[in-house]
Amino acid sequence: MHIIVAGGGLVGERVAQALHASGNTVTVVESDPARAEVLTGRGLQVVSGTACAPRRLEAAGALHADVLVACTGRDEENLLISVLARRHFEIPRVVATVRDDANRWLFDASWGVDAAISAASALVTLIEEATGSAQTVRLADLTDAGLALVETKVTAASAASGRTIADLRLPSGDTVAAVVRDGTPVRARRELRLRTGDRVLILTSPGAEERIQDVFYPSGAAGSGPEPGSPAPRPAAGPEGGRSGGAPGVRDA
Repeated sequence: MHIIVAGGGLVGERVAQALHASGNTVTVVESDPARAEVLTGRGLQVVSGTACAPRRLEAAGALHADVLVACTGRDEENLLISVLARRHFEIPRVVATVRDDANRWLFDASWGVDAAISAASALVTLIEEATGSAQTVRLADLTDAGLALVETKVTAASAASGRTIADLRLPSGDTVAAVVRDGTPVRARRELRLRTGDRVLILTSPGAEERIQDVFYPSGAAGSGPEPGSPAPRPAAGPEGGRSGGAPGVRDA
């Protein structure tokens, strides 16, 4: 896919690098010339200028882009970029970050936004990744569907470590969408046994972070073990079988 990332700050760079590593064609639009030079030096394709200008988006390939991610440091810019992407360039999928939660209600289909991501949550995820801490974080609101995407990390202390997805006591309506293992998406089959280090992505209702946290860390503390009386975690199994015929870039574990 051809993806445009509008904004090359900390979050924008991380998004661009991850999408590029997955085999997508990624172009970053960055207004700060010095920052644009840094990103270019790190191997990214960059268009220098503001993504609020249609000409800059067109230079980044907006006429044939599949996805645009608006992640500048200003909510008003991200809204304007989203409207341009959807209404002017008819880009099929638009994702935007929200800096101020008071503005979250604006980030919906009327502004061309398919999914709104909390910039604070994205930064928290970066910090957690750097420190190795285990927390449950809301990554995105899927406004059209009335759902949220929540991520939690499995540690050795987690009640989920060594258990299969089918063993998880998730509330009705909550669904494990994917598991990221060693940087690679793994198909979330019911029989998949979770391991320490796995990142579990769950589709749930907005505001459900606390109940998801309780499933993986029942006492509410990241360093706690399983609930008293719960089944003992079984040893993690090794890789199963070969590749399935599923979507490219997703492997069975």
